[in-house]
Amino acid sequence: MEPRTRGAVGRSEIGDRGTDVAPLFIVGNGDVKRVTSRDDVLPNFAEHDEDAKNHPIEKPIPPPANFRRFLSRQLQDRSRGSTTLRVIDIGCGRGDTVAWLCGQGWDAYGIDVSPEYVARGREYLARHGADPERLQLLNDDFTYPFPDGMFDVVLSDQVIEHVADLELFASEVARISAPGACGLHNYPAKWRPVETHLLSPCVHWLPKGPLRRAAVAACLRSGLAAPYFTDFSFGDRVEIFTRFSEDETFYRSLRSTVATMQRHGLQSEARVASQDKIAMRLPSAPKTSLPLLGWLYRHMSSTALQTYKP
Repeated sequence: MEPRTRGAVGRSEIGDRGTDVAPLFIVGNGDVKRVTSRDDVLPNFAEHDEDAKNHPIEKPIPPPANFRRFLSRQLQDRSRGSTTLRVIDIGCGRGDTVAWLCGQGWDAYGIDVSPEYVARGREYLARHGADPERLQLLNDDFTYPFPDGMFDVVLSDQVIEHVADLELFASEVARISAPGACGLHNYPAKWRPVETHLLSPCVHWLPKGPLRRAAVAACLRSGLAAPYFTDFSFGDRVEIFTRFSEDETFYRSLRSTVATMQRHGLQSEARVASQDKIAMRLPSAPKTSLPLLGWLYRHMSSTALQTYKP
């Protein structure tokens, strides 16, 4: 197929990807834009239409059940009201969790790297009488535009696997956390058999480079991959999927993640939180089985990491 670019409504005047001349596109305002690299031609994997973050908020998606339970426990343990506990959702996307929490009376904030996501969330908050500035963008150096010790509860959902510099992440979480602040971070485990974004088996276990690219291609060819960007050529889909896997996912062992958090003064553990999730999902499971099921869950499915700042 012919290449295309984000926002393009016309087709390339040069369909041969092998030519040395950059293709031309008719863009939304009628001007002709010359695309200078393949990076300009292909979308980012995260732009697929099935991702809710790429659409305006109609009704906020509630946070995960273990987040809601965790927040309820924070109220009970601290004997404080929701309006007196300040919460931040790191990697908030378009701000569903923030909007939902604000609607429940929480003093909630969010931060994300994407201007498009934040703009969608701000528009929703403004329409519903909340302060759109509750959603903020990361600074250019990936630090957070909040003062030290501002937050009592720190949340992140499906974020840590996208963080390239976990030392900086842990440092910033510790900095913005008030003394006594608690955190809960959900993210896919390193040894999860099927990579949670590409929906392909084991590709994230392989080293980044030709071997991982070959595995991604094999999964796409055999149908063992997310059904996104099917209007693109096979080669383009391999590029889209591989680029995302190599540039935007960083799977680490649980031990490594805990050690990084602890280096920055955040006490961290995943055993209780994982057993708690199992108990919620399998309420009839024998209590004696929870330690084993929790171990399997946090290492081979999804990790729920709790943090505490003394």
